Amino acid sequence: MKTLIIAGTIVTLLGVSANAEAIPSTLIPDASIEYAFKTGSWSGDVGITTSFNGVSIRPAVDWSYTDSNSIGIDGAKVVSTLPIASNISVYSELSLSNELKYDGVSIGMSYTFK
Repeated sequence: MKTLIIAGTIVTLLGVSANAEAIPSTLIPDASIEYAFKTGSWSGDVGITTSFNGVSIRPAVDWSYTDSNSIGIDGAKVVSTLPIASNISVYSELSLSNELKYDGVSIGMSYTFK
């Protein structure tokens, strides 16, 4: 079963990146996946990023998969990012629960090493 999931994930991620080249707009689909060795569970998110006047906005859905053969939606988030220098950005993140109810807001600054 794990082999099937890994193969499906690779195909999905390759398909998303191949389709991103064909989209004639600033909408960029993306996804991430993680495997936790200690718990034996998969998790990740699926989202889409767009930019408008320098502000990047990314709504995403967080998911998880365990050995019970079910994929669960863990929540959702919307992250807005505004670069203020070549390697410094400010951001805000609105988090929603798995029932899509308000869970919290975070604001912060990020630094990228180049």
